[in-house]
Amino acid sequence: MLNLFDDFRERLDSVMIQAFGKRIVLWGYGYTGRFLEWYAEYYHSIKVDFIITEDWSRGIPYNFPLFRDSLFDFDYADVKDAVVWLTIPESEIITEKLKEHGYIKGKSWFSFLEIVFGEDYICTGEQTEDIFRKRKTGMRDVQFLEWLEYKYGCNFVSAIDSSCFLDTMEGAHSYRVTTQKEIFPILDKCHCIPGKDDGIFDFGCGKGGAMVAFLDYGFSRVGGVEYETKIYEELLSNFQKLNIDLDQHKEISCIHGDAAKLEKELDDYNWFYYFDPFEKSIFEKTMEHICDSLRRKPRRVHIININPKYHHIVKESGFFDLTNQFCVAIRQKVVDVFVTRKEYETAGEEDAI
Repeated sequence: MLNLFDDFRERLDSVMIQAFGKRIVLWGYGYTGRFLEWYAEYYHSIKVDFIITEDWSRGIPYNFPLFRDSLFDFDYADVKDAVVWLTIPESEIITEKLKEHGYIKGKSWFSFLEIVFGEDYICTGEQTEDIFRKRKTGMRDVQFLEWLEYKYGCNFVSAIDSSCFLDTMEGAHSYRVTTQKEIFPILDKCHCIPGKDDGIFDFGCGKGGAMVAFLDYGFSRVGGVEYETKIYEELLSNFQKLNIDLDQHKEISCIHGDAAKLEKELDDYNWFYYFDPFEKSIFEKTMEHICDSLRRKPRRVHIININPKYHHIVKESGFFDLTNQFCVAIRQKVVDVFVTRKEYETAGEEDAI
C-alpha cells in the first residue's frame, strides 16, 4: 500500500474498528456512502445493515435495502444499539434526530466528511476555463483520489468529454477516473499477488488514477500511455505533486503517444489493463503488438478487459484463453480476464504463431 494513503486509512479505520459486533446505519448513499460500504467490508469484513437515503426515485426496487430517517422512530431494537455513519453534511435536522434517539456524536454516530476533511469538505476547485486543469467543485466525496486532491492538490477526479480533446484520435473515449474501489476487486478475482518481477500497463491511462491504484495494490512496475497532450500534462503534474520523481523511479513509465505504435515498450509488462479506452482498430493494433511481444519474450501474461466489446480479437489471436468473466460495481460491469496459453509462456520464437 502507498504511504500516501496512510493518514486517510487511519481516519477511516479508527472509526470502523469501533463498530465490530454492532449494527451499522449508513446515512447517505451517494458516492461517499457506497465507498464506505465497500471499504468497511473489503478491509474489515464489516457489513452495513441499514441505508438511509433521500433518493426515492420510482425506479428503485422495493426490495433494495433503503430506508428513510423515520427508521429511528419505530422503536426498532436493531437500530437502538446501532452505530450511525453519516456520509452527508451534518445539519440541525440530522443532529436533532440523532440526539432525540440517544445517539452521541463521536461515540455512537460519526460524520465521515468531518473526520476525513475537517471543515474543508466543500472544494472550490481551480478558477480556470481550461477544462483539462479544472478540478472538482462542490462537496467532496470520501474516496482515495479525492484525498490526494485534498491533501496534495492533484487533479484526478474531474471528467473530460472526448469532444474537448485537442489531439484527435480515432475512437478516443471520454476521460473518467477509476479508483481502488473498482480496481482492487478486479485484481482480487485474478488472484493477483504482485511480485518484484510483475508489471502492469494501462492503455489510455488518463491522469494516472488507475496507475496510482496499481501502485497501492502492490505493483512496483507500472506503465501507461496517454495520447491527449493536455491530459498527459496533468498526469505528469499529479505525479510531481505526489513527490514521485519519474526520472528517479524508472519502474514507473508514463508514455505520451499513440497506443497503437507501442511495441518493445510492452516487453516489460505481464499485465495489461483496458477500460474501454478506444475503438476496434486501435484495440486490434495493441493486441497485435502484445502478441509480438510474446514472440520476442515468452511469459505468462494477463489481460484485464473491462467493457469487453472486442473480446473476439483477444480470442482469435490464438495466444490467450478466457479464464474468468464476471461483473463488478462500475459503469460498465462486465470484465474479461485472459491468460496466455501454456505453450506461449515458455516457448521459443520458432514455436510461436
